[in-house]
This record gives sequence, structure tokens and C-alpha cells, in this order.
Amino acid sequence: MKSMRSLILFCLLTSTASSTYAEAPQRTPEKKTVKVLTIGNSFAQNACKFLVQIGENQGVNIVIGTANIGGCSLEKHARLARESETDPNVKPYSTKKDGKSVKMNLQEALTSDDWDYVTIQQFSLHSYRTETFHPHIGELVARIHTLAPQAKILVHETWAYRPDHSEFAKGNLDQASMYEKLKQCYADAAREFNATLIPVGTAFQIVRQTDGHQVVVPDPNFDYKQAVYPNIPNQDHSLIVGWYWADDKGKKTLKQDAKHANDDGCYLGGLVWYEVLTGGDAREVTFAPKTVDSKDAELYRSTAHEAVTQRLSR
Repeated sequence: MKSMRSLILFCLLTSTASSTYAEAPQRTPEKKTVKVLTIGNSFAQNACKFLVQIGENQGVNIVIGTANIGGCSLEKHARLARESETDPNVKPYSTKKDGKSVKMNLQEALTSDDWDYVTIQQFSLHSYRTETFHPHIGELVARIHTLAPQAKILVHETWAYRPDHSEFAKGNLDQASMYEKLKQCYADAAREFNATLIPVGTAFQIVRQTDGHQVVVPDPNFDYKQAVYPNIPNQDHSLIVGWYWADDKGKKTLKQDAKHANDDGCYLGGLVWYEVLTGGDAREVTFAPKTVDSKDAELYRSTAHEAVTQRLSR
């Protein structure tokens, strides 16, 4: 009888323990957070347009700080940093903090958070001319090391313009040569400062050389001189904004932007940034903007991975 009571008690205790264990709430793993500060211009804004959503899709919280000015060169960033040391009113950067717009200088931006990464890049029109990088890039790198020593420096390789950009009409440059020259400039800069390259320009060029993804410009079937709203030239497969209609004093005017990325280009750039920042595989991302074709999105994911893999194999 005593042994029977012991057996019953053992079974009850075992059942209670198993039930308690099964009902214990499971902890949700903490999201990985990556913090990056961009020292750049509109090209950095293009590349980061979808970066947060891409990260969220893969369970990564990407915090982006900005020290960007439209059309800003390395020389201008460096000069403004020097000026702000003697004039406290020089605060050229606008960033969001607690939902409010805050003005900062570069020193304040660098110390405003514990950045994991800080990115630097050249103004696109200077990106293929190595003499425009120095000594300004070295000055910026020194400031980063001093004020954000924990941060790893990344060099954002920007992209070549669309073939119909006015710069190419001068005859001494085309898209292919612009890309080859800027690729060398950025690679040299990354090597000199032991920095990691974000090969966005390379990803753009891979897509541009993919069969069926070449952009035909100018469109032979479009009358540019007598354009009628809302018609625009055929711009299939473009990674750049290209032609668009704008309001000009109440009148619709056909305008062109042959350098800034459209949603396709922004998505491609964001995928490259995601893989470099997190070490994740861009091919596993399932998020894509609604404005990007699903088949193109698949190409961009594989291309981003290819570009980063090429960089690592150099």
C-alpha cells in the first residue's frame, strides 16, 4: 500500500512539472540592431530609402543617422566641419530626433549615438576623379576615428549616370568609363583607410549588363521636342529616374533626372547596404516595394549578393 501511494505521488509531481514546463511563456529573441551614420548626399538617401524595411523583413532593426547635404562633396563636408569648430552657428545637417528636426554639425552627429558604422562617399560628379578625394577624405576619416572610435568606416561606392546624362554629351566620358574610373577611386580609398566597400555602383553595372535590362536612350519612337503630357519616353529597366513631368509655374514641363535612383535603383542599393551592414544574404529578403516588378526584384536580390561577393573576392 505504501509503495502504491508513493507511485501515485510521483506521477502527480511529474505531471505537474511537465505541465508547468509546457505552459512557461517562450521568450521572443531580441532583434539585432545596427546603427549607421551616413556622411553623404542624395545618393546616400537613395540607397537608404528602403533599407529599414529590408532590415525589418529579416529581423534586423537598422537605425540610420544622416549627415547629408544635397550635392555635397568630400571637400565641403570637411570644410564645414572645420568651420563649425570656430563658429557654433554652423550646423549644416538636419536629422530627426524624438520626432523633431534637429540641426547638427558633423562633430555632434558623430557623437549623437554609438554608431556601428559611418559611411563616406564622394559627390557623384567628382566620383571618378581621384584628385577630388584628397586630402578631404583623410580629414573626415581622422574625425571619425577620434569622435566615433567604435564605428567601422564604410566607403559607399556610388553609381555611374544614365547614358543620356548631359555630362556624357561632352564626348570625353560615357557610362562605362565613368563606372570603371569611380570603381577604382572608391576601391583605392577603401584600401588606403582599411575600410569596407559598399559596392552599389558595381551592382548597378551588373544589372545594366544583364541581357534584356539595357535601357535604350534616347527612345527612337518619342518626339522630345513636341512631347504631350502625360506621355514619357520608354524607360523600361532604368535604375535612374530619367524623364518625368513636373509643374513649372502652372504648366506641365518634361524634365530629366539622369543621375538619381528611382525605386528600382533605391531598392537595389538598399539590398547591397543590407548585406554589407548585417552580413545577411540579400537573396533571402522577401520585401520589395510595390513599385518594383517581382521578377526584377528577384534579379536585384541576386545581383546585390553577387556584387558583395565580388568585393570580398578581390
